[in-house]
Amino acid sequence: MATLAEFRAQYPQYDSVPDVKLADSLHQKFYSQIPKMDFYKTIGLSPAALIPGGESNITLPKQETSVQDKLMGLIETPAIIAGNVGRMVTTPLARMYGEARGGYGTPQGKAAGEAMAKTVSDQFYQPRTESGPEYVRSVGGVLETLPPTLGATGSTLNALIGPAAQQTRAIVRPAVQQATAPAQNVLAKVMTREQPQMQGMGAASTAEQAMREERLQRFNIPATAGQRTKNLSQQQFESEAERGVLTGIPEDTKTKLAEQMGSFKANQKQQIVNNFERMTAEVGAEVADPTQVRQVGKIVDKALNDEYTKKYDAYKALYAKADTAGETLQPVPYQSLLDFINSKTPTQRQKLDPILDSVAESLAMNDPGKTGTITVRALEDIYQQIGKVQNSANAKDLKQIITQMGEGAGGELYQAARTARKQLAKEFEDVSRVDKLLGTKAGYTDRRVALDDVFKHVVLDGSLEEMRTVTTLLKKSGPEGQKAYRELQGQNIQHMKELLTKGDQLSFKNLNTLVTQLDAEDKLAYMFGKPGRDQILDLRDAIKDVVVAQPGAVNYSNTSGAVLRGLETLESLRVPGAGTAAQAARTREVSKKLTEALKQPNQLAPASKNRNALAK
Repeated sequence: MATLAEFRAQYPQYDSVPDVKLADSLHQKFYSQIPKMDFYKTIGLSPAALIPGGESNITLPKQETSVQDKLMGLIETPAIIAGNVGRMVTTPLARMYGEARGGYGTPQGKAAGEAMAKTVSDQFYQPRTESGPEYVRSVGGVLETLPPTLGATGSTLNALIGPAAQQTRAIVRPAVQQATAPAQNVLAKVMTREQPQMQGMGAASTAEQAMREERLQRFNIPATAGQRTKNLSQQQFESEAERGVLTGIPEDTKTKLAEQMGSFKANQKQQIVNNFERMTAEVGAEVADPTQVRQVGKIVDKALNDEYTKKYDAYKALYAKADTAGETLQPVPYQSLLDFINSKTPTQRQKLDPILDSVAESLAMNDPGKTGTITVRALEDIYQQIGKVQNSANAKDLKQIITQMGEGAGGELYQAARTARKQLAKEFEDVSRVDKLLGTKAGYTDRRVALDDVFKHVVLDGSLEEMRTVTTLLKKSGPEGQKAYRELQGQNIQHMKELLTKGDQLSFKNLNTLVTQLDAEDKLAYMFGKPGRDQILDLRDAIKDVVVAQPGAVNYSNTSGAVLRGLETLESLRVPGAGTAAQAARTREVSKKLTEALKQPNQLAPASKNRNALAK
């Protein structure tokens, strides 16, 4: 049977019962299992209340609070406050989730919501004394005490001292553990709007995590628990730890945990960078680096120019033999060349493309008798004259006409020289990508493509076919050209690294844009082969695993954050022992949680027998 003290603690608003009807209502609602007379006697209500007309102004008698109750009320005050904080935070969310499951706006939904709210509320600490709630109310009204349920009848000092002292030593046990453990799933589902899981999705999620872990360990990239599992609440906790905004712990602990997380992220970044360095070494690049793009340009430029010079000298040697043998003295008609020049307007000839009039003048000088023919040697000189002009709109057509004029002229030596000359033009002069790398701007000493832009010109700009015209020359031009090609491969990998690491934070977006573009144009497979291409894509995905967080992971507080902010409010109320105990327990909790989050799983990936997948 409940004592008067317990009844008054449960319903302090009923210190005075104005009439017997209210007493009857209380009896019917809470104590219908005992005789009404016994109920009246137990609560101290005079039996006169049963006499008609004698029920007016009946007052429940006040009982003096014992010293024992006052002492135990003081002991359990921190526990009551902490329980109420958790109850205030979780109960509305539980009600929301329950109603969502039962159907918003329906009687069934409302009933389900109330049932869920009661289940969660009952998880928290309940007062065992009459004076405890009074102390809580006297603290200042910052936290409103919810109506507690009746405790065990006849609670004694021995029964209360254990749990109450435990609450005082570790205030977060009822607040954090009871708030987060029973209600954590409710909170997570409500705040993340989690949908009911489809059949088989659990297995799929596990398989995806296993793939992530295998991929990360294959590239030796450490990852946090949140990054491996993609669990939103875990990522929220890790984000708050990294930013030093975890609640309920001292400032120096926040700083220490932020530094711990920062150190882990720095090591993670270094391991990612190490993969780019490893791949650069695998392709055989020795110079490639974001700071050495000009040096790489010089290597490529030298290799191309050396190859051009070698083939040009070979052609000139064949021509010299033909000239010595007299084969270049044979006359050839030039009317077709003159007709092309005369088809152009005076403006085109004099202002837009002066090379036209220059060629006409050369023809006249080499045919003073106006025979309509000039020697093969003179024709070759005119060809060289045209070749020196880089920005002529008509140079290509002029050179083609001259080539046709020389068909069948001279002897075998001259024809061999012509064949070498045609091949030289085909590989170097008639290909825009190559020609621009070799030449300089007309009238200037500046290069048409700056050395700093050679990598961009060859690899990033233009199509795969245009890139192939340059790289094919390099790969066929001996050790020097092959080294230049390897440096282009390495610079490509270094450019990926630069896009990822440029700035304070790793930029997966920039890296992904480049890799996606190169792969769509088949440049990755061309430069690194299929195994190398697959390795780059896998590394891209592994970086995404650790860089790209779940939506809401950065700005949203972790599940117990609201409860712990309530505990920080308690510290300002100066409840004896609450602040220190709360911080100590919370510090232990988050420190352990972060340590566990940074542990790495067992090695899953088999040892690779040949890591050099990019060499091609």
